[in-house]
Amino acid sequence: MSVRRTIKKTVYAFIYVLLLGGFCTLVILPFLPEKPQYVAPVVTQTFSPIKIENIVVLPHLTDPGPFGKTIDVVARIKNENVRSGTGKYPVVLLVKDPSGATIGSVEQVAYVLPGGVQYIAFIDVPVPSNKEFGTVEIQIPNNVSLEQLPDSARLPEFTVFLRERSSVAVGTQQIERQTGIVTNNSTFDWEKVEVTGVALDEKGNIVGIGKTFVGKLLLGEQREFTITWPVPLSPTSRVIAIATTNIYSDENIVHIIGDPSSLR
Repeated sequence: MSVRRTIKKTVYAFIYVLLLGGFCTLVILPFLPEKPQYVAPVVTQTFSPIKIENIVVLPHLTDPGPFGKTIDVVARIKNENVRSGTGKYPVVLLVKDPSGATIGSVEQVAYVLPGGVQYIAFIDVPVPSNKEFGTVEIQIPNNVSLEQLPDSARLPEFTVFLRERSSVAVGTQQIERQTGIVTNNSTFDWEKVEVTGVALDEKGNIVGIGKTFVGKLLLGEQREFTITWPVPLSPTSRVIAIATTNIYSDENIVHIIGDPSSLR
């Protein structure tokens, strides 16, 4: 009996201690200082602004072509963000008369690839026959949402090989024609690849602008292209041609080798 009584007393004492500890906790807990909660740091990503540089205008006014009085305009898009770009970069070209009044406008939705320099070209922009051309202005978007590529993603790689350059007559206008071959060295097949070329004289001034699309270009495939511009007054000394594609357009990716999310 004594052993059983001792066990009962022990159990009662244990229950009493638990009840007393719980009561004290309820009384004291509101007065204790709160334990600081862990807050994950917020990473704010900043991007360098995209710049439009070196705007060059080539007027075709005194010797109009098949589209009448026109101008060609080329500018460089400079993006210093090495892993970020955008698939939608709307740019508006304003054509103005000598007084600064707008006499025409053209919009082009360009794309900006990460970390590099591209050309944006406006070809055969019309100038009203009853207006006098003065200058141009390029308006860029105020707010651009850039998309960052993962470190494992590879940017498109194209090789451009220029071939012969010749002059041909198209109606009453003399056209300079540059041919070449573009090769897709990327890890992707692309639905639409474009080639932009600028002709330079011996002083390095831009004297001609051309742009063309070569269409679908599979991995390792080569495609011939031809770009043209009116024969310049200052003879062409050399041509720079750059092939690009919009990596941010899902419709532009024909086939992906490996992980389909590698560009996202």
